Amino acid sequence: MRFGNFSELSGRILGNKKILLFLAITNIAGFFAGIYFYREQLAVSNPLLWIAIMDSPISVLLFAVVCMLLYFNKKMPEALKLFASVYVIKYGIWTMLTLWLYRSNYVIPVDQIIGIADFILHFGMVLEGIVLIPKIRPRIRDALTVLLLCLVNDFFDYFLGTVTRIPTTYIDFLMLESFAASIILTLSIFICQRTTGSKASSKL
Repeated sequence: MRFGNFSELSGRILGNKKILLFLAITNIAGFFAGIYFYREQLAVSNPLLWIAIMDSPISVLLFAVVCMLLYFNKKMPEALKLFASVYVIKYGIWTMLTLWLYRSNYVIPVDQIIGIADFILHFGMVLEGIVLIPKIRPRIRDALTVLLLCLVNDFFDYFLGTVTRIPTTYIDFLMLESFAASIILTLSIFICQRTTGSKASSKL
């Protein structure tokens, strides 16, 4: 699909108030589901670290905020849109990769079904972030701000122990993937939107 066609598709999706409302509600529900998933880790962690622990829940909450602002035709910082896009893509990919790497841990049918459902839901997160990309018009300071926030969160995850509680088998690989994703996603979206900005129009 050509970028122009994809930008038009993005405009149709994010310009439809019914879809925006559905996405906002769905992602808010995902946020609370994420809190439930992290409940045990949150219970034994310093509340000041909760925002660093709840990676996926925070990402879908950010996307829900963007959807609601679009729904009400409100202006928003480009950094917010970029941050939401990078975060949902990054943690959607991270979770899918983690589920695949640790797939042998899902030995009973119930766990397997939950794992498959979780994989599908996080694939949806990736699609949400991709659909948002044509709506972003980032400046250099927006990209640098988002990149700094992502790298700080990665530092907290892998050096201060706020990463999701998983077996340590692939933790080094996931750390490298996470830092690489922060850099590659932020810079690639920035470069893509800077170079195609004259061809794609934003309705915000």
